[in-house]
Amino acid sequence: MLTPLQVEGRAKLGEYVEQKKFDLELVSRRVAELEREHGVAYDPSCPVSVDGGLGRSVFEAGFELALEVGLYVVEESRVARFAEEELREALASARRELVLGRGLDARLLWARLPGDRRRPFVFGGLAGTPVPEEYFYATALSYARQPLVDALDHGSIQEVSGVRVKAGAPSEAVAGVRELLYLRRALRDSGRPGMHLLAGESSVSSVASLAAMSAGLLLEGDAQLLPVLNELKTDYSQLTKAQVGLEKGVIGAALVDPIVGGFARGPAGSAVVSVAETILALAAYRAGYVLIHPTHIVKKATSSAECIWVQVAVGLANEHMRLPLVADVWPAFGLGTREYLYEVAANTVAAAAAGLHLLGPVPANGTAPNGGGLEAQLMAELGAAVASQGIGLSDTCAIVLELYKRYGEKLRSPSYGKPFWEVYDPALGEPSAEWVEVVRSVRAELTELGLGL
Repeated sequence: MLTPLQVEGRAKLGEYVEQKKFDLELVSRRVAELEREHGVAYDPSCPVSVDGGLGRSVFEAGFELALEVGLYVVEESRVARFAEEELREALASARRELVLGRGLDARLLWARLPGDRRRPFVFGGLAGTPVPEEYFYATALSYARQPLVDALDHGSIQEVSGVRVKAGAPSEAVAGVRELLYLRRALRDSGRPGMHLLAGESSVSSVASLAAMSAGLLLEGDAQLLPVLNELKTDYSQLTKAQVGLEKGVIGAALVDPIVGGFARGPAGSAVVSVAETILALAAYRAGYVLIHPTHIVKKATSSAECIWVQVAVGLANEHMRLPLVADVWPAFGLGTREYLYEVAANTVAAAAAGLHLLGPVPANGTAPNGGGLEAQLMAELGAAVASQGIGLSDTCAIVLELYKRYGEKLRSPSYGKPFWEVYDPALGEPSAEWVEVVRSVRAELTELGLGL
């Protein structure tokens, strides 16, 4: 197995390519060819594919893309390429199960597949969303208290002591340390001190994560985010975090977030790119688990029909990778709106049926802290219902289409809703009676659609 340090060395000797040429010719053009060669096609009639051969086609196309194109290292403008045996070794040696958390709060994250009757693992939190420091603890506590939330992936701090956080500056280091201090406090106060943390979300470069590790706050068995940059790229910040994380025992949580409508092309190409980036994250970062987060170039939200289709296609492709994959649930709407809950439901039902674990929900396209723990509990209950009732992909299409009618046409101009502190009591972390009633009402609608909540 390679190390991130070896990837750096390989990149320095790799082919020099201008970034524009890499994007347009090596990535986008080849993705289009692979779509045709492997018959990968998006069906707009339903965001939940039941095509039995789609998973293999997406996997094979994605593997070819990773092998042929490699990983572009931004600072070098050069490509680190991997031999076929190296990519196959990365897949073969990847962990199929991880025990996340400690003591009574330890939970199993495993390579879930379509049809799995075990409830999905749930990461709750605002996942990188900018959160004012004065509300960071209260928002984190709201998620940590939820019974079905297994791990915490919370927001980012973007201003410390009146100083805007800047990449590589002391402000970033301070933000990383404070983020972990608030998270540790929230876990203690929720009675779940051993809960797994996916943290370092305040990292603009590598500094916040490194500061948290050096301060003894981001611990062995915790995780840090390691994005694969759009598309099929990395930089020295990610490789540095990955290298130090391996030495400290901090798990790499790879983020795969192709732009649907960008260089990854449409949904079909974005599914292929997602698989390629997943494989490259194993090879370059030695990632422990992978977050699947397609982003629509206009609608942004993972709840768009195109992005749901990508997540489902990757879930099907996972039959041939068998990795712990997690679907980011990233709605466009926010607190106080019914559409927000419909988005959560549609995205969750499809992802859970496709064999993915769950993370979120992250409201307002991740731009504002307009969500809280109650919605994460709803997401978890929906995932559990899909699993326990054996709701398969063939059953899911009608449910998702019905829910999509209630928000799909509004995704281009969503209401971001209200911030956490206007709907939840910041001192107690409890939602208002009005919001509890809205959630109860939507739960009743979901039950009518066949989801036994």
